[in-house]
Amino acid sequence: MNITYRIDKDILYIAVEGRIDASNAAEAEGKIFEIKNDNPGKHTVIDADRLEYISSAGLRVILRLRKEEPKLAIINVAADVYEVFDMTGFTDMVTIEKAYQRMSVDGCEFIAKGANGAVYRYDDETIIKTYFAKDALPEIKQERENARRAFVLGINTAIPYGIVRVGDGYGTVTELLNAVSVTKLICNNPEDISEAAKYYIDMLKSIHAIKVEDGEVPDMKEIALEWAKFVSAYIPEEQGEKLCALIEAVPKQNTLMHGDYHTNNIMVQNGEPLLIDMDTLCMGHPVFELGSMFNAFVGYSELDHQNMIDFFGYSFETAERFWNMSLKMYLGTDDESVCKSVAEKAMIIGYTRMLRRAARRPEESDSAAKIKRCKEMLAILLEKTDSLYF
Repeated sequence: MNITYRIDKDILYIAVEGRIDASNAAEAEGKIFEIKNDNPGKHTVIDADRLEYISSAGLRVILRLRKEEPKLAIINVAADVYEVFDMTGFTDMVTIEKAYQRMSVDGCEFIAKGANGAVYRYDDETIIKTYFAKDALPEIKQERENARRAFVLGINTAIPYGIVRVGDGYGTVTELLNAVSVTKLICNNPEDISEAAKYYIDMLKSIHAIKVEDGEVPDMKEIALEWAKFVSAYIPEEQGEKLCALIEAVPKQNTLMHGDYHTNNIMVQNGEPLLIDMDTLCMGHPVFELGSMFNAFVGYSELDHQNMIDFFGYSFETAERFWNMSLKMYLGTDDESVCKSVAEKAMIIGYTRMLRRAARRPEESDSAAKIKRCKEMLAILLEKTDSLYF
């Protein structure tokens, strides 16, 4: 029997490994309560991922713990152990979650990487998205709910049908028969990216064609205004005031947006684009979506082009061409002056977000250079911009 713990925000996870029976129940109880007393004010969750057996003596330990922790939860319970909890009535008293199936992505084809996780091809019919956070269950459940909501609203999306354990973390399983990412289409033919751009923009337009109710998803205008207020401390006062005023003046729109729309999030199956990453759904004016897209294809990598290759697998030059082509397709025009005007509006949103991010991560080696770049570009763009909407 071995007992360890970890803390994530306000949750105390106590991991129990091996067996708890009459021979060691008192010792187990002592360790559990010692950990709990050393970490007051935390919600306790017992992680039974490696618990092999529990006797009636062990159950009494859980019962005494529940008296002090009415909202006690036990997670990752193996089938045999769950049967003991169920048979003795503990499932009626305590929140007990069965263990998830274990799967490995070792040797699997890597498809794409995002801010929260990575996607792998498990077999011809299945992809697995692994999450970087060790306890990603809340965001997984939220993403599945967003996917269901998007599907009902009419977005062509793949809904994860299962949650699995991958290593020490979690993943989701989605059926995607012979699908290929837009990122891979670009990597396979970087000289001709028009087909990939069409899939990409067709999906974006289908998302933006949907209207949602207030409160159904986060409002990006409110979020962007918080970014602007934060970065106002890093730029001259008049620039900060103008930045906030420009965002305030953007008309409220209930247009559905993705919020982190890049080529890793789009798969193509049977000639149709599918959205596979749904944890950032939001609403607002499309300028906020375009600002995120500018960052993905240009902003985040303009000081270090290797970032683009590491994240997408294609070059910075290809990404710039893709951004410009996509913008023209989205706006439905080849007029360079129109595209440049809209791009500069999106860049203001993008650089605001990047400045906030760099300022909050001073430990990163390139944060000072990014802050300098964002301040320079915001000064140039704010001087010649009178509105952010189009």
